Order: sequence, then structure tokens, then C-alpha cells
Amino acid sequence: MFQQKKLIAKLPVQERVFWTEQLEKAERGEREAIYGLVQLCENNEWYTEKVFWLQQIDDEAEVQYELANCYFAGQGVEENEQKALNYYKKAALQNHPDAANNLADMYLNGEGVEVDKQLAFNWFMKAAQAGVVEAMFTLGIMYEQGLGTEANEESAFHYYLSSANGGYVEARYQVGMIYLEGLLGQPQNVKEAIEFFLLAAKEYHVDALFNLGYIFAEPQYHIQDGAKALHYFKQAALLGDAEAKWQLAKHYENGIIVARDEHEAEKWRQVANQELEG
Repeated sequence: MFQQKKLIAKLPVQERVFWTEQLEKAERGEREAIYGLVQLCENNEWYTEKVFWLQQIDDEAEVQYELANCYFAGQGVEENEQKALNYYKKAALQNHPDAANNLADMYLNGEGVEVDKQLAFNWFMKAAQAGVVEAMFTLGIMYEQGLGTEANEESAFHYYLSSANGGYVEARYQVGMIYLEGLLGQPQNVKEAIEFFLLAAKEYHVDALFNLGYIFAEPQYHIQDGAKALHYFKQAALLGDAEAKWQLAKHYENGIIVARDEHEAEKWRQVANQELEG
């Protein structure tokens, strides 16, 4: 409490008066004042004080979720996976979707608890049913690999696609790969693959950008377009993709999908080599 008062004393005068009053109300247990102090602490990165106030109202699911995040990351408290797990579980049992997803992650990865793929699957399912796109994506992986459930290609694709349609960038890339290679019982569909890679590329997904370059560069896909290939390879290269740099060097040297330019070829070779040496 003394530390909190010292921190508030550093605020501008008008704010100091207001927050001193809120502190007094919070000390009397008034929840609205506690919520305000939690936000004040968050805004000013007073994380130890934030945890203190969260602990005063830790019967609420959202608060339990926030405390779990603090213990998991060691923010304002010493990192403690066991306490993080316990708080995620409390919040998940109160139907907090993101807590259910994080609890599932901990069971899947053995963080603060023994690995339990079945429990992980069950909690991911609850989170997915509540609309958590990350959980849908993980269910796709679990159905594809038979983790915590029987392998099922149809279900795997269903959850990957649901996650992608919900806006999760990794799922958009994954669905693009499924269509590009004809995986999980889906026929190869380059047009659909491009659509999903484009969605991921809008969020600067480097592998999606590279794949777009590759599709427009290679004759096997029957849609060669040198300008588009170079555009996407350059975007991927600028994001640090080494293979995209080598592709640029190769295409400028060969002069097949773009006019031959030894100067550009050498430039991209040097950039790629510098990355290898670094």
C-alpha cells in the first residue's frame, strides 16, 4: 500500500487527488475503484501493484485469466507455471474461452503439469466452440496427427478452415498449403491456395509471400507471371527469407520470367551470402 501511495504521489496534481480517493475506496473493498486502480497500474506498468489489486477480486473469470497471464509471464510476480495453470483452470471452469485455450496449451506442452493430450483436446474443443480461432487451428493439428483423439483428415481440414475463415493467419497459410499440395483429402486447387496465401500475405506471413512468388514463377502451376513472382519474392526477401533472395538471384541470372540482369542477380546473391555468413 505504501508503495502504491508513493506512485500515485508522482502523478499530476489533478490525477493525484482523484486516485488518492480511489485508493481509499479500493481499500474499503469497492470493486469499481479496484477496477480503476488495476487499469491505472497497467497503464503505468506498475505490475506488482496490478497483481495485488487483481488478487483482491480473484473470484471473477477475467481477473483469474489476467492473474494466470501474470504468473505465466512473470509479470509483477515471480514466474510460476503451477499458479498460472490453477488460475487458467478456475477461469476456464467459469467458461472463459481464452483461459480454456491457454489451459489446453499447458496440458499439451506439459507446462506446470504432466502432459495430458486428452485433456488438452477437450479444453481446445471448449475454446473452439466458444470461437477461439487459435484453438480451432490447434484442433486441426491434433486431428491431423492423432493427438488426444483419433486422426481424422476431414475434421482436421474442417478446423483449419474454420480458423482461417475466423482470421487466424497461420491457419490461412495452412489451408493454402493444403490446397496447393492436395492434402487431407482435398483435391489440389491452386486458385484456392492463392486466395488463402494472399490473405496471409496481407499480414506479412513470410512463407505465404514466398509461396506466392514460387507459384507465379514455376511453370508447373500454369500461371507464370514474372512481375508478380518478383513482387512476392522481394516482399519475402525484405522480411528476411533467405530462399526468396536466392530465387531472386536465380531468376535475374536466368532471365526466364524476367529480363536477365546480372547486376540484380549479383546483388541478391550477395545479400543471401551475407545472411549465411552472419
